[in-house]
Amino acid sequence: MGKKKKAEYEEGIHIQLNGDSDNQDFFNAVSGDLFIKSFEVLPQPSILTDESFTILISNPSACKLLNTDYKFLSGKSIFDIFIFREDYDKNSLKLLIKQVINHNSIFVQSNLSDQHYNFRVVPVEIETGNFFLIQLTEISKITVASSNSKSAGLPSDGEESRNTKGFQSDTSGQFENAFLRKIIDSLPHPFYILEAVSQLPLVRNIAARQFEESISSVHCKMKDRPESCSGNAYNCALNLVINSTTPARIEHEFITKSGEKRIHEIFGYPVFNSEDKLWFVIQYSIDITDRKRNEVEILEYQGILDNLMSNLPGMAFRCLNESNWTMEYASPGSRKLTGFTANELINNKKTHYGDLILKEDRNMVWNEVQKAVARHRLYRIEYRIVTKNGKVKWVLEQGKGVFDKYDKLIRLEGLITDINSSKNAELQLKKELAINQGIATIGVELLSEAIKPARVAYLVQQYSRMFTGSEFSLVISPASEDETSYLFCFDESDENDENARSKRVRRHFPKPGEPAGLIDKLLTEQKPVIVNKPGLKVKIPCVSPGEFTFSRLLSVPAFINNKYAGIIILANASDDYTDEMVAIVQRFINMYALAAYRLKAEETLQKAKEKAEASDHLKSLFLSNMSHEIRTPMNAILGFAEMLQDVELSIDEKDRFLDVIIKSGDNLLRLINDIIDISKIEAGQLKVIYSDCYINELLTDLEVFFNRELTRLRKDHLTLYIQPGNSDPDFVVYTDPVRIRQIISNLVGNALKFTDEGFIELGYSIKNKNIEFYVRDSGVGIPADQQKIIFERFGQVKDDAARNLSGTGLGLTISKNLVELLGGRIWLDSYPGEGSTFWFSIPYIIGHHRLQNEDVPNSSISLETDLSGKTILVVEDVETNFFYISSLLGKVNGKVIRAEDGEKAVELCRTNPEISLVLMDIELPVLDGYSATRQIKKIRPNLPVIAQTAFAM
Repeated sequence: MGKKKKAEYEEGIHIQLNGDSDNQDFFNAVSGDLFIKSFEVLPQPSILTDESFTILISNPSACKLLNTDYKFLSGKSIFDIFIFREDYDKNSLKLLIKQVINHNSIFVQSNLSDQHYNFRVVPVEIETGNFFLIQLTEISKITVASSNSKSAGLPSDGEESRNTKGFQSDTSGQFENAFLRKIIDSLPHPFYILEAVSQLPLVRNIAARQFEESISSVHCKMKDRPESCSGNAYNCALNLVINSTTPARIEHEFITKSGEKRIHEIFGYPVFNSEDKLWFVIQYSIDITDRKRNEVEILEYQGILDNLMSNLPGMAFRCLNESNWTMEYASPGSRKLTGFTANELINNKKTHYGDLILKEDRNMVWNEVQKAVARHRLYRIEYRIVTKNGKVKWVLEQGKGVFDKYDKLIRLEGLITDINSSKNAELQLKKELAINQGIATIGVELLSEAIKPARVAYLVQQYSRMFTGSEFSLVISPASEDETSYLFCFDESDENDENARSKRVRRHFPKPGEPAGLIDKLLTEQKPVIVNKPGLKVKIPCVSPGEFTFSRLLSVPAFINNKYAGIIILANASDDYTDEMVAIVQRFINMYALAAYRLKAEETLQKAKEKAEASDHLKSLFLSNMSHEIRTPMNAILGFAEMLQDVELSIDEKDRFLDVIIKSGDNLLRLINDIIDISKIEAGQLKVIYSDCYINELLTDLEVFFNRELTRLRKDHLTLYIQPGNSDPDFVVYTDPVRIRQIISNLVGNALKFTDEGFIELGYSIKNKNIEFYVRDSGVGIPADQQKIIFERFGQVKDDAARNLSGTGLGLTISKNLVELLGGRIWLDSYPGEGSTFWFSIPYIIGHHRLQNEDVPNSSISLETDLSGKTILVVEDVETNFFYISSLLGKVNGKVIRAEDGEKAVELCRTNPEISLVLMDIELPVLDGYSATRQIKKIRPNLPVIAQTAFAM
C-alpha cells in the first residue's frame, strides 16, 4: 500500500489524552501502526473513553454513524453526545454498567439527531488506568424484531455472555501490551491478526477460539466462490486480501456441532510495513444470522406491505409538515391517483405534491391540517388536485400527525383516496337541488294571483347568472304585431322596483345597407349561441347608444308550444360557457316563457270574455235588427199580397204592388243568404270555386246594376266612377268570380247606404303579385275606435249618421272572410265626415283569354221548353212548395203527379212507366229522399232523378 493510502487510513484515528503524563507515555508506547489499524478497521462503530467518559478515540464507522467527524467527538463527554433514558451522572452510569455487564448494552438516543442506538459498553482495566470501549448499533435499522427479542430495552438472557479474562497469543513475547490485549480480547466477535507470509494467526481472541471450537463445517456464501476458499474460518478472506492487497468482505455459512446454521460476515484488512509490503492481515468476523433472518422477514413483510399498498384505493403517504408537503413515502397508488409515480413524488424528485393541489384549495388544506395537528387529532379534508394530464380531480385526505417523545411533530401520515366520481355526483346533486329550488321560487311567482313579468325576468336572470358565473344579463321579450317588445335589465340595487329592471322598447331594425348587429342575429336565429372569446364588441341600441365589450357571450331562446317567447343574453362569465350551461339556462328561460304564456293566455281569455260579452250584446242587437229586417219585407209582401185580392185594383196598381212584393222578397232573400253564408264560414264549409274571372266585364255589369240601385234608392245625384287598372276588355284573373262579385257588391252596397252626397268610386290596380280593389266614397266615415268592429259579426257603427240605416252588420264580416279564403286581405282608410276607402287584395293569377272565334252564348236568346207528353213526378211533402213547382211546370205543358213521401214515390215509379222525370225532395216522411232514390234506381236505372231541398248547407 502506498503512503497516500496509508495516510488515509491513519487520518481516521484520533487519540485525545487528559494531560496525564503516564497515560501519555502509555499511548506513545502502544500507538504503533498495528494498534491503530486494528482499531480503525473494526466495522462496528467504536468509541474509547477514559473512566470519566471523555472520548479518547472514535473510529471512522462511529463518525459515519453519528454523522460527524473525529475532531468534533474527541475530548467531549458522552453525556454531550448521547441522551440516556434516565438522568445519569458519571457514578450512576458506572453503577448501571456494572449491573448490566452480563448484557453489555444500554439504549440511548443521539443528542445530534433523533436516532436511537444500542449502547454496548466493555470496561478495559489495565495498570495505567481504567477505560471503556463503547460499540454502537443503530436500532432503527432493525425494523422487524426477532422472535427472541424482548421489549425491556436489553438483550435476552439467552444471548451469549462475554468475558474479559485476558488476552492470549500463540506467539509469546509479541504484543504483550496489556491495553491492546484488553481491547482485542473484549471484542464480542471473532478477531484475528494473521501474518501475511506464513498465513498463521498471530492473535486469536477468546470469541475466535470459542467459535472455532463450535463449528463442524463451513460453506462460502459468495456469489463467485474463490478457488482458494478451503472452508477454514479465516483462510478465504485471508487469501483474498493477500491476492488483491485490498480490503475484502465475504459471507460464510457455518454449521455448528449442534447442527445449527450460522452466517458470518468476514472482513479482511491489509497492514503494510514501512516498505509498503504486506505485513499483516486483520480479520474480523460478525455473526449476521439474525440480521439475515431479519432481512428475509423484512422482505416478506415488505412484500406483504407492497401488496397491501398496491391494493389500497388511493395513495398511502408519509410527508413533512411544510407547504410543499414533501413526500418521504408514497404508495404505488400515487400513479393512478395523480399520474406521477411514487419515485417522482418522494423527496420532490419530479414535482411537489403541494403543487398538485388546486390553488384555490391550498390555504384551506394547510389551515385544516394545522388545526388538527395542533389538537393531536385526526383530520379529514376534501380538496381538488390537478393530475399530470391536467385533469382536476376531487380527493379525500385522512391523516394524523406523528410526534416524538418530546411532543415534537415529526411528520404526517395518512391516506389520500380518489372521490372524484362520488364528489361530482354529490356536487351535481346539490347543483340540481339548487336549480330546482330556483325553478320552484320562480314557479311560486308564476302561481301568484297577479304575475309580474319584470319580477319573473329578474329571478330568471339572477339564477342564470348564478349557475353560469355571468356578470351581465338581459331578457328580451318578442314584440307582437301591435305591441312593442319588453327588455328586462338585471338591477340588484332594488329588486322590487319594476321600472328599474324593465324597459319597453321598439325592436331595432338596421338601416338599409347597415350590417345586422350581433343582437339582431341572435334574435333572428332563435337558437342557443355560445361565443367564448375576449374583446367581443356588441351594440344594444335599445339599452345604450354606446358599445359593450364582453369576454364571453351566451344566448338562449325560449319557446312555448313551438312559438318563440323571448331570449336571455348572458356575458362576461369567469369561465367558458358550455352546453351544460345552455341546458341549465334553458330551464330558467323556459319559466319566463311560461310566464309570458300565462300572461298571453290571461290576455286572450280577457279578450275572449270581452268579445263574448260584446258578441252576446251584438247577438241581441242582431236579433233586434233581424226582427226589423225580416218583418219589414215580410210585412210588405203580406200586405201588398193581400191588397192584390181587391178586384177593383187597376192594372197600374197591381203592377206597383207586385214590384214591391218582388223587391221585398229579394231583400229577404239577401238577408237569408247573408245568414247562410256567415253560418257556412263559421262552420268552415264555405268553399271557393276557381275559374276565369273577366274583371272589366264584371265591373261593367256592376256599374249597370248599381246605377239602377241609385235610381231605385233615389240617389241619382251621386256619381258612380269605375276606374279599371287594365284597359283590356278581356282582362282575366283566375279566382272565384261569384265571390269577387259578392265582395264588391257588399262594399259598394255599404257605400251607397252611408253616402248621401258626392261620389262612389270603384277600381283596381296591379301591384307586384297582387291585384288590389278599392271602393271609395264621400260618406259619413268611420271613427278609428270602431274600424275593427265593423269587420266583426253583427258589428255596426252606432252614431247619429248611421243610426237610422238598416242592415244586419254581416256584409263586411262575410267580405273579410271571403277575401281571406281567396288568399288576400282587407283593410280601410276612413276619416269621420270625409268618407272611407275600403281596400282588398287577392293573388294575381292570370287566367285564360277567350278565343276570338269562340262561340259565346247569347244570354238574350230565350230557350223555349215544351214538356208536352212528359209525366213528371214531384216528391214533396210541403203543399206550398208542390203548388209552386207544379205551377211552373204547368206553364211548359208538363203533366205533374205528386207523392207526399219516399215510399209512395218508389211505388209510383214501379207501377207507372210513363214517369220520365223525378223531382225528389231530400227531407221526407216515412222514407227520406236518399233511400227512395236508391230504390228507384234499382227499379229503373235510367230514370232521371233531380234532388231539391231547402237544406243546401
